[in-house]
Amino acid sequence: MIAYNFHAVSNGARGEANEGRWELASSGNRQKPGMVAANHALSRSAEQETIRRLTHAADSATARLLTAIYVALKTYPCLILSGRAGAGKAALVQHLANAIVGEAPGQLIRIGSANWATRSGQYDYFRDLHTRFGDSQLGEVLSEAQSPQGTGKLYIVFFDGLAPDELFHYVHKRLHLLPFAVESVPALSVPTNVWFIATVHHPQQLSARDAQILTHAQQINMSAYRRSLPPLPPPPVGLQRAALQDTVRDAVAARDRLRIVFGQPQLPQLNPSTHITNFLRWYGITLGNTLDNDMWLFLANSFDRYGHGLFAPDAQHNLQIAYDLRIVQRVLVHLDPASTALQPELTRAVGC
Repeated sequence: MIAYNFHAVSNGARGEANEGRWELASSGNRQKPGMVAANHALSRSAEQETIRRLTHAADSATARLLTAIYVALKTYPCLILSGRAGAGKAALVQHLANAIVGEAPGQLIRIGSANWATRSGQYDYFRDLHTRFGDSQLGEVLSEAQSPQGTGKLYIVFFDGLAPDELFHYVHKRLHLLPFAVESVPALSVPTNVWFIATVHHPQQLSARDAQILTHAQQINMSAYRRSLPPLPPPPVGLQRAALQDTVRDAVAARDRLRIVFGQPQLPQLNPSTHITNFLRWYGITLGNTLDNDMWLFLANSFDRYGHGLFAPDAQHNLQIAYDLRIVQRVLVHLDPASTALQPELTRAVGC
């Protein structure tokens, strides 16, 4: 299914309205954010509660997919869920939002595609109108997220079912989130409490520019997400703030978090799992430098600030799962779209 600081600690649960805190932790533990206490294993952090809500009643493959998407959203400014129409991408985004922000009005903002305009006789006119409305929605949510009322809240902007050129408009032209030359269009100010997630329907053939967009925007390729997960109760107060404060987007901070987790200057040696290595060798796929900043960030964000793994309780096992998932995602992003037979084999290799 996948192709790919919390400051206050209290004895028990503590909550404050709207922007409050929620953390289950051992009493008397006053570690700094990002520090790890070995005796903290029996507590449950707010991020662990988020993962529990996300994966409740899900099978192991779905749970790993949902966790990988959550970790990716912490890691990258914009995440793309790609794949064929009908794979369940929109349902997954809705479930993610329900788990973290609940049904709070105005915190899941959907900006749709203008593909409907192709059925009209005035395609260019309606497409331009639709895009201007989307720009207006985007500007409003970014403004609200930066206001005093938006502090501590997480906003999820969902670009639903976009074509690659529409994604280019919002993510590159308007938000300047891609690492290549930008046209002379003023960028919108993007606060840290806004996550961007897009679903994209692949055309039969991708242009070179479209392929570059999907690669740089960080992509998870989904083949199917059909499970109807049970409704969730409203999220406990503080999950949104914890997700934002536990996010690491600085490579130096990422390395520091991992060194603290493992209690040593050097990380354990990282290589793809044997079955993934054999698969890549069989198909003649070679990997470049894997421990770049992108990888460090993904690995660090696979742990909460107490060093608890979000994929698995054991730190080494959690690290290996996160590493394998990122390796497989990189391979899938660069596969020829015609090589669809490789996708399910690779996804099964990482348990998704």
